[in-house]
Amino acid sequence: MGNFLLGVGATIVALGVLGYLGFRLFRRGPLTFKIDGFYSHVVDGDVGPFIRDVQADVPDAKICTLDDRMSCSIRDAVQCHNQAERPDCNVLLLSGGGQWGAYGAGLFDTLSRHSPDELALPGIGVITGISTGSLQALMLMVGLDPAQTPDMRRFALDRLVWGYSPERESDVVNNTKLISVPLYGSAAGTAPLRKRIIEALMPGGDPRLVEAIGNSSIEGFVGFVEAERGVFRYAEVKQLVNAAPDAAAAAQALAAASMASSAMPVFHQQLRVAGSDGKPMTQYDGGVRRSVFFDRAMAAVDQEVRKQMAAQTGPEALATMKQASFGDDYERKAPTVYVVRNGPTARKPDAALNTTSGPLRNGQRGYDLLVNESEIGAIAGLRLNNPYGKIMLTSADRYDTFPSDVGENFKDDEMFKPAFMARLRDLGRHKAERPTGPWWPLSKIA
Repeated sequence: MGNFLLGVGATIVALGVLGYLGFRLFRRGPLTFKIDGFYSHVVDGDVGPFIRDVQADVPDAKICTLDDRMSCSIRDAVQCHNQAERPDCNVLLLSGGGQWGAYGAGLFDTLSRHSPDELALPGIGVITGISTGSLQALMLMVGLDPAQTPDMRRFALDRLVWGYSPERESDVVNNTKLISVPLYGSAAGTAPLRKRIIEALMPGGDPRLVEAIGNSSIEGFVGFVEAERGVFRYAEVKQLVNAAPDAAAAAQALAAASMASSAMPVFHQQLRVAGSDGKPMTQYDGGVRRSVFFDRAMAAVDQEVRKQMAAQTGPEALATMKQASFGDDYERKAPTVYVVRNGPTARKPDAALNTTSGPLRNGQRGYDLLVNESEIGAIAGLRLNNPYGKIMLTSADRYDTFPSDVGENFKDDEMFKPAFMARLRDLGRHKAERPTGPWWPLSKIA
């Protein structure tokens, strides 16, 4: 009996040792960038007046004065919009969505092909991107820049489409599935994504696109969350490029920012960026906090629009203006805000949840619904700080019903399914070409 127990004990120990060695062997460590000066071009995002009210009892809560680079760009966009010659200085917000970003790629590619000068959406002065929208933002800072040549705009859009046209999922991530998270530490390794972003920005080492991003007339910002403090932050794209010693280093900095913006906890390998002090800091997908993040500077739009209105009509006249007239004047003076929801705005029913009770399926469904609420809430919240300005939206809804023979529909276990991404690109084409166009307005506050 003693020998039996001894054998059982030895077996347990051996299995424990093997398990530990397997865990150490297969577990993914963090993917780390070392970018000198990176955090010199990263700032905390303003939470906005409404969230500040909610957090009024938080000790030592930071009060933002709305004097950061993005807010200043927003102010400048309003001022530009109200010059005598009425130039368009509008804003484009690009949401997260992973593989769903193929929708935005197909949309802008088609819009550009129907434009005589390859300018898919004229009049854009500011672009912000979250997660997959961060990669789109880099390309669209050139693809939508009127200061670039048509050939350069086409080059940028071709690289955008290429980025969302993988031949196989392993071109983007090493997907070992959620069930393997206890062993690997995440559902997918992202080393292939790093390589793909660099190749998208510098195909064959060509520096032209990176240089064009640094010289763009459009201001670009990509958002992420600093894991340690839980604070939403964003990087200034042109500053990252222009501070780098060469195009290759700039591409690494842009890849670091866009991958930080896309690093969804548990699903993606942990992402860290070390700045000049050499301290690696973990960053999370910006979608952990916000699906779009211009709402954090929307108060600056409202403030500047009201300032412009008061300067033209006088404070007393403004105070007594009827609501309808006030709303019309406000709309004329506010830049148009375009929002691309790279994904659907509603979730499909899942009847299997009535017959199964597994924790993984329930956890995935709950997570999916939480993300959906954040996505649509962030877009709807744009209206709170901009009650009357024109806000135009497009989304990847109807992905499974629109007329198309391209690709296949979504499968739950694939993060980047080439056939599904082909269908999403075709959806972007379809909405760009339909008689009503791809955009529809958000209702004004009555």
